[in-house]
Amino acid sequence: MGGSSSQTIGQRYFAKLTNFIGNPIEKLIGINFDNRGWLFKPDNGESFLRVESPNLYGDKEGGVAGFIDIHTGTADQLPNATYSADFSKVSGYPFQSYLLFRGLGKKTETTVTASGVVQSTPKHYNNSFYHGNSGYMKEMLLWPMRIHVRNDGRLQWYDEKAEINKIRVEIDPDTMRLMTMRLDVTTEAGTQTTVGRTTSLSNWRSELVDRYAIDSIQLSDVGSAWNSSTTNPVYKGNCVGRAQIKFSEKCEFIFRVFFHTDSSDAYPYTPKFSVEPASEILSSSYETGVYGTSHEYIFKMAGGEASIVATVEPHLFASSSSSNRMFPFNVTVFYPNNYQSQLTKFGEINPIHKIREILTDDTAMNKPESDVNDVNFKKAADRIFDEGLGISWAITDKSCIEAINELCGHIEAGVRINRQTGIYEMVLFRDDWFADDEIHTLPVNKIKSMQLDGAVSADELINQLNVSHYNRDAIKSSSFSVAENAAIRNLQGLVNSEDVKFPYYTNQRNAAVVAQWKLKQMSTPVWQGTLTTGFYEARKWNRYDLLKLAWPKRWNGTILVRIMKINLGTGTEVSIDFVEVVPYSNMLSSNIVIDTPVDTTPKPPQPALFKAFELSYLEAVQLNGQKAVDDALAYNPDGGYVACIAQRPQSNSLSALLYTDQGNDYERTATIAYCETVELDQNISPINSAFIVRDAGEIDMVSTGTQITVNNEIMVYQSYDQQTGLLTVKRGAFDTIPQNHLVGSVLYFADDFVAVDPTEYVIGEIINVKALTTTPSGILNIDDVDPQPVEIQVRAIRPYPPANVKMNDAYFPETTVISNDIVLTWVHRNRLQQTGGEILGFYEGGVTLETGVTYSIEISANDTVLHHATEINANSYVIPSAVLIQNKAHRLRIWSVRDSYTSFSVFEHSFFVESASLILTATTDGKYVSGNTVPIANITINVDESLTANLSFDGTGISGKAEPGATITIEIEE
Repeated sequence: MGGSSSQTIGQRYFAKLTNFIGNPIEKLIGINFDNRGWLFKPDNGESFLRVESPNLYGDKEGGVAGFIDIHTGTADQLPNATYSADFSKVSGYPFQSYLLFRGLGKKTETTVTASGVVQSTPKHYNNSFYHGNSGYMKEMLLWPMRIHVRNDGRLQWYDEKAEINKIRVEIDPDTMRLMTMRLDVTTEAGTQTTVGRTTSLSNWRSELVDRYAIDSIQLSDVGSAWNSSTTNPVYKGNCVGRAQIKFSEKCEFIFRVFFHTDSSDAYPYTPKFSVEPASEILSSSYETGVYGTSHEYIFKMAGGEASIVATVEPHLFASSSSSNRMFPFNVTVFYPNNYQSQLTKFGEINPIHKIREILTDDTAMNKPESDVNDVNFKKAADRIFDEGLGISWAITDKSCIEAINELCGHIEAGVRINRQTGIYEMVLFRDDWFADDEIHTLPVNKIKSMQLDGAVSADELINQLNVSHYNRDAIKSSSFSVAENAAIRNLQGLVNSEDVKFPYYTNQRNAAVVAQWKLKQMSTPVWQGTLTTGFYEARKWNRYDLLKLAWPKRWNGTILVRIMKINLGTGTEVSIDFVEVVPYSNMLSSNIVIDTPVDTTPKPPQPALFKAFELSYLEAVQLNGQKAVDDALAYNPDGGYVACIAQRPQSNSLSALLYTDQGNDYERTATIAYCETVELDQNISPINSAFIVRDAGEIDMVSTGTQITVNNEIMVYQSYDQQTGLLTVKRGAFDTIPQNHLVGSVLYFADDFVAVDPTEYVIGEIINVKALTTTPSGILNIDDVDPQPVEIQVRAIRPYPPANVKMNDAYFPETTVISNDIVLTWVHRNRLQQTGGEILGFYEGGVTLETGVTYSIEISANDTVLHHATEINANSYVIPSAVLIQNKAHRLRIWSVRDSYTSFSVFEHSFFVESASLILTATTDGKYVSGNTVPIANITINVDESLTANLSFDGTGISGKAEPGATITIEIEE
């Protein structure tokens, strides 16, 4: 019944190739082919990266697949094994980092189908690297890292401060559950020790079950030495609870520690609580209750191991009724839905380390390490580490001096050779870099001449910096501006801007911090100039030293200036260029304006909403014709086909790919054209034929009579009001029955948009289905889609269920009276006849009954069948009241049967059987009341005794009636 058509998509290209990176690296973090997203190498110690993304470039252009051998450029690097097999004298390329691309090899997969066993090999498996369906290798970005080793392979200088700003990558709870954890809980009070369930450091918990793991212990008779004769006994001994937590990966998890202490509002007590290494306390709470005060600490553990200590010291408490003074000591590991744990992956290098390497490396300035002031450079490295100003550095052609100056510009610093020692030093332009006794002074009478530069006018000062830096996430430069608000206001809104570049900062935070320092300097009027002096001590001063300078002709007292250049003249004369220091730490009234980028980059494939189901008879007829379908069903009535419909998830996606898995592996089986969809904006019951919907697309383009699939019901489109959002439909068409549907349910306007897997499956098979979004830039990763299982029930061969079902001439009544029989009526539906013309809904008239179809009826209560009937040919049936149970919920089921095949859908309705509710109409003869009711009914008779006397006189006597105790007054007229 139908088959898949084949077409030639294009050639696939494979190659073995080598890509040289350059100098030695520490490791390869990831690779990005054609800017389609980073493929990160697992941090598992393997020297290769396995890549298998055969659809990375899209359905037509293919993708990449193979192994990438990573050679980091060590001194003892051996030749690559793949190249050695082909070239016996190939070099190992010591001190050169490079990548070798090779194939995944040959692989044979076994696919079991209904017709037999098929051997198949994925088309991207080869001995060479698969690089797409075009004849050239697409551009790739590499992310190498070298922080903790030097260029010659030695351990990095001052390694503990080499890596800054570790970037954290979010990991989902499923990944977290796969991490192994061990948790040891121990408490002690005096000589007593109680150990939690996990008692050995060698016992690893294999996973975090559900969303938390708990280890708790219950102490008994802790601190039993009390002064029981006093009102407020003193606790005599310490109680300490300890927990050691260790994970196999360095992650951030949230932990909860909970325990009680004996304390109260009158005698409050707070125990000691600590976490090593120090972690962030997210919250802490204390609550006084019946059993004392409960203590709860919520904290976040960064790293793979932590030790928790809670100490309860001697303290006063209000009652000695309890012997358990600390119970339980409970440690919980959890990660709620709104918290994503973060895995530490990589950081950036400290720029001080990079500057030192340029000075000392034999590929750069090659200065002896003894020429570098180690104490001074460590001081600078500590400061930059604390400030978090890490950089990412990659250059190809730059002089050493130019590179050092660029790095110094990133951190507001300078490198100098000390004139007294002859060794290199770092100076950070910070307020507290020099101690007070390191700041020089110069008597005014020692100044021979003073040449001050022309003062910059206020309207010429820079009050805004346009800053650019490298945005690692966007893989391109980003920009923002920093403005000094006060200076701009003083100039009545006039903006004087200047550009500044930070190409080695990969995050906006670092660039903004340093940009504000620079803006402070540029927006503040300062003195600068050149002085000459014969002061002998000045010959010992160094560049970037600070000097307290007095010049009464221009300013009062002294100003602090930085020496920018020293020129030694003849004799003792020294010429000094200086600039006034502006304290960088002063608050700057600036604001940072980040221009919202206009992102024209097409979105990568996003998951699509889709619905997988078994193909119905009508849909099969629409695809292949009724004769072909009937012939196929006659040949194999127990076969079925998997179908799928999907919603467009993004504007740049033209279609999705249908992948099905019978239990071996997913295979592409069809292409899905997106259909229009809406969502329910209200709950609907089976009788609602008009309701409010939301998120409607181009419904005005949909034809009247289009099939709508929602959950397990087929509706028929009638009309839509765009202003009110009111959708009108027919309910329960073809082989479905009207159902309840909740708000948010998706309605798929299916018809011509049903994609079908051409494989014929047999009854009982369960097929997993995935819809992979395609865009011009790629295909959604198959692992990013949750499967939808479809169980084959041979839907196409099954008869249609009855329609327009009524109970006692009512649709879906909630109750019926136990004294009444249930009269069922319905109309016929015909699978073979209803293949053309206007589609019938559930509530419309009937058609001719399909040949061989009968009906079965069942009514039950308390999971017990009370009445059952089969082989009904008519369209009505009476269920006698005698089978019903008073005051019980009942369930009615009606279905069709033909040749042992029951209908795909069953009419089901639950209702309540209640006692008779009667108004008694009775008669009385003055002595008795007579009437009729059911035997079990309770009858209450209210007698109205408020009567008016009615008397008559026949001339000899008076007769009549009055209520008991009434007073009758007779007046005789004389």
